Amino acid sequence: MASVSFKDITKSFKDTPVLKGVSLDIEDHEFMVIVGPSGCGKTTLLRMLAGLEEVSSGEITIGGARVDGLPPSRREIAMVFQDYALYPHMTVEENMSFSLRLRKFPPAEIASRVAEAAGILQLGDLLKRMPRQLSGGQRQRVAIGRAIVRKPKVFLFDEPLSNLDAKLREEMRVEISKLYRRLNATILYVTHDQVEAMTLATRIAVMDRGVIQQVGAPMEVYRRPRNMFVAGFIGSPAMNLLPGRLSVSGGGVVFGNGSMELALPRGLLPEQEARDGREVVLGVRPENVAVESPAGDGLSDELKGELEARELLGHRENLYVKAGGTRLLAAMDRFFDRAPGSAVGLRLNYRDMHVFDKAGGLRLSA
Repeated sequence: MASVSFKDITKSFKDTPVLKGVSLDIEDHEFMVIVGPSGCGKTTLLRMLAGLEEVSSGEITIGGARVDGLPPSRREIAMVFQDYALYPHMTVEENMSFSLRLRKFPPAEIASRVAEAAGILQLGDLLKRMPRQLSGGQRQRVAIGRAIVRKPKVFLFDEPLSNLDAKLREEMRVEISKLYRRLNATILYVTHDQVEAMTLATRIAVMDRGVIQQVGAPMEVYRRPRNMFVAGFIGSPAMNLLPGRLSVSGGGVVFGNGSMELALPRGLLPEQEARDGREVVLGVRPENVAVESPAGDGLSDELKGELEARELLGHRENLYVKAGGTRLLAAMDRFFDRAPGSAVGLRLNYRDMHVFDKAGGLRLSA
């Protein structure tokens, strides 16, 4: 395995810039997930590492050696696509061994590598089947097995689970996580699904409009989002983002937006960032909105609101509450036996609250 480095990568299609000076270092044996909305440039970055797209400017290295001028066959990578891309006229065994046969590996080594990969992926009983005889999850495991037999320096995954149903996606996330631990591989994984990013990655790179917004461990990105985009994109359900302005008087700082006022605790904002009249956005995750909860350490004073809708999901219940002109989503880990239209009280958890600059989007809170 090997480390990967992108340095000041740009990419344009005609006059349209897609990547804007992207720099990212992936350590040896790391599971890096690049996550972002469709069109943010994450797949283009992966394809440039694979050699399927040319770099407009910048450098790409694998194991310290520059590769952006090399053909794909000399980069020692293996790629698993969103589409399984299996040869329909070949058996599972033939699909997995095709690249080795093309490179004229000895038959004994081919058989050994295929058997090893089949054992890892539990495909031993399926080697003589044709792709049409397999389920979606089995086909994706064959595609992964085809990558494993090559013993590459770096594995590339391009949204490999997006064609599977919800249950199969859960199963394959577990399989890929187990595979990573077993192979101790260097993996670069691209997805728009932040659940995949949070559950699989050792580190996450969040992209938006051709720029990496933040890189860090999953819980670091979740708990300390660098800006409003990261805060709103990472987390399910999404963070409540409430625009308003600050009022500073006598050392106290109050957030207000016309329908609510919250006295912010001392220390939430650095003193130099708390300016009277500053337009900000208050960020509160749904699990930090307490409904009909007594006051406690780290909780705001009670806000009055009206329950608009409920979503019962089994393991939790989402409550949509309107407080004045502000709509808040609360995620409850218990059944809330109140009908829509009921008056309810809300408290917000200050300890996990964020304040963002409205103009620049950067997080201001400590």
